[in-house]
Amino acid sequence: MTSLRLGIRAHDLPATSLTELLKQAEQYPFTHLHFAPAKLAQIGLGSDLTPGLANYLHQQLQSHGLTVSILGCYVNIVHPNPQIREKNLQHFEDYLSLARWFNNPIVATETGSVSEDGYSEANFSKAAFDQVVASVRRLANTAEKLGTVFAIEPGMNHPICTLEKTRRLFNLVDSPNMKIICDPVNLITTENYRQQKQLIDEFLEDFGERIITFHLKDFTIRHHRCDVVSFGQGQFAREYFIKAIIARFPHTFCTFEGIQPQDISPAIAELRRYVNIDLV
Repeated sequence: MTSLRLGIRAHDLPATSLTELLKQAEQYPFTHLHFAPAKLAQIGLGSDLTPGLANYLHQQLQSHGLTVSILGCYVNIVHPNPQIREKNLQHFEDYLSLARWFNNPIVATETGSVSEDGYSEANFSKAAFDQVVASVRRLANTAEKLGTVFAIEPGMNHPICTLEKTRRLFNLVDSPNMKIICDPVNLITTENYRQQKQLIDEFLEDFGERIITFHLKDFTIRHHRCDVVSFGQGQFAREYFIKAIIARFPHTFCTFEGIQPQDISPAIAELRRYVNIDLV
């Protein structure tokens, strides 16, 4: 049985200090973290990083057998206010520059919203898509200049909300430094959940070597809603997905996302039904 490398989003651990975070992570077979400083205020971090702080964090994680696989910089790259959008893009470019101090992890974001209030049907317009293309092209160019990589994460309610739009984006921004986070649950709806195996196949086939990491979560259909739940707690085709991953991406990075602390051990047990977990 082939294996994978398991991690978790750092902000899904209930720690109140960096020391506590590292001790909690050590309880599980995690070898890497999806690390988003802006989401770690509870351990004393924030969105602003310096080379010294980044290097310190890298050394602390490394001393506990952990690396940063994804450096999360979740800014709205299509913000309707041009000044705020420019500030967000500059902030993301700063993270691309700082990646070297974390031993060059992938810097990732979602595409955001063209509304300051979050979800908007305007996200599905041609204008929203065109703005994504412009912002992503700029970030891809910056990543190329810096010799690092950035990843985009498609998701429902965002301008890049389907595999078809994701394909169009990659066709228009053809950069070797642009990758994708594979999270099929992000694209599952009450309308397509019965075709989830087809969605998985299409995702893996269409993006192949562009995929840089995989998110592990689950979903349930309740009251005509698709709700995200911890991996192993829902209706996701987990075995199919995991076996499809390891057939093509041995020892790949996989990350629990949106998992409740009490569900981590059961989720690991569920995962081990299908695959071995690398311990280094």
